[in-house]
Amino acid sequence: MTAPSYQLSKFVGSILQKSLVSEYNIKDSYTFCEFINNVTLPENYVLISLDVKALFTSIPKSLVLNNIIMRWDEIKPNTNINLDLFLEIVEYCIDSSYFRYDGQHYHQIFGTAMGNPLSSATADWIMESLLNSVLNKLNIPLPFIRKFVDDLVTAIPLNQLQSVLQAFNSYDTHIQFTHELEVDNCLPFLDMLLIRHENQKVTTRWYQKPIASGRFLNFRSFHPLGQKLNTARNFINRVNRLSTDLDEVSKNQLIDKHLKLNNYPKSLRNRLANRSNTRNDSPTATPDEMDLEHTYRSIAYMPHLSNRIDKEIQKNYKNIRLATYNWKSVGGLFTKVKDPIPEDQQTDVIYSIPCNDCSACYIGMTTNRLKTRISGHKTHYNVLDRLQQTGVSITDPQIIQLQQKTALMEHTIVENHRFNLENTKILDKTNKSHTLPYLEMCHIVNNSNCINRRTDTEGLNAIYAGILHKLGTKKQKNTENVNTHGITTNTDNTHTHNIIETPLTQD
Repeated sequence: MTAPSYQLSKFVGSILQKSLVSEYNIKDSYTFCEFINNVTLPENYVLISLDVKALFTSIPKSLVLNNIIMRWDEIKPNTNINLDLFLEIVEYCIDSSYFRYDGQHYHQIFGTAMGNPLSSATADWIMESLLNSVLNKLNIPLPFIRKFVDDLVTAIPLNQLQSVLQAFNSYDTHIQFTHELEVDNCLPFLDMLLIRHENQKVTTRWYQKPIASGRFLNFRSFHPLGQKLNTARNFINRVNRLSTDLDEVSKNQLIDKHLKLNNYPKSLRNRLANRSNTRNDSPTATPDEMDLEHTYRSIAYMPHLSNRIDKEIQKNYKNIRLATYNWKSVGGLFTKVKDPIPEDQQTDVIYSIPCNDCSACYIGMTTNRLKTRISGHKTHYNVLDRLQQTGVSITDPQIIQLQQKTALMEHTIVENHRFNLENTKILDKTNKSHTLPYLEMCHIVNNSNCINRRTDTEGLNAIYAGILHKLGTKKQKNTENVNTHGITTNTDNTHTHNIIETPLTQD
């Protein structure tokens, strides 16, 4: 998301996605299940799935551009950009794909990049054109063909397998297909097992690959109870709706097996299995609540604390709805596989700069690269040095104007101290820029040595005061333990956003 062309790729990709009206795309498993259960195959036809080998990285740029030119009439109504400029933008987005590893930058020389928002849109267009081209060449009728990204499913006469593969693989030398034929009249596709019966009708069954562990959100995991219950209900609903080939007893046995594997208690399993899938367990909203325009915000899940915060907010902010997210993730258990971004190149951070002449520090924030923000502080220092060299007094309007820039400059001028800009440390970071001002206020309130102005924390809601006081008290006790007993304790306070991710203003 931090790549220079990411937002541009996202913008162009959205235009392409909006312009594509496909007769082959599968919306979701439920839609396909409903469709395929009403299909009767011709005699001697068998089920087959086809999959492109590494689709994104196999798409030639020339094929993408030619495809856009040929189908410009479909794209044109969704943009005011002319064809030449649109092609130039798409070409730039494809050519600017790169990544950084071990301090080195690598450029992708062929295909579209994984993670580029333009890649999925162009792949969808290429697959659509491929199907239209191939179906015109085939000399056999296909009873149906559906696709999900690069996965295709259809039915063909068994003796026509080679001619079908040749037709698909001849579209472009870089786009080649593998195939899987049904075995014992069964073919796995998405999360279903397609079953062809003697009368050539097709039924379905919920399916997992043999290598699947069968795990989903464990009942003992660090998540709110509501999320666990919703996970179990969704699983039950999926098995019931996708398994048209199983009776009720078999479905219940399958459901119970997987819920038990994920440590859901027996009493809860029984209640969930007996409860109607159509029952609405959500409380009915009052007419006043239905008229409200709700604002949705996320907050980190902390046992007991999150529920208390939610209740307090419901009392005072009827229009706000909270959703919790888990900050204890599996990703924290593994070594970071991506090349780390140097500190001075990181964006959306809260930083601290210590004073060279006293114990004070300055806390700031920046949405730009940290290096750029520190350069701004250096510029202010350079201006101050030049003014002082000319003999300008502290009451000079230029000095006063400079003093008002930041609390850092105010402390520097009033106390005649200097801050160690080279020893800047990152206190916190987030991928949500709108939370930065609130994270900064939390760190300012929670640091007794910072010289930031009082006005810097006026926007912080009183609901956070108790939480920050507890954090500060805990930090002080930990420090006393270290000083008194020589015990090393974790006093790291760089993860305030794990508790406070959703800002609430005084208003």
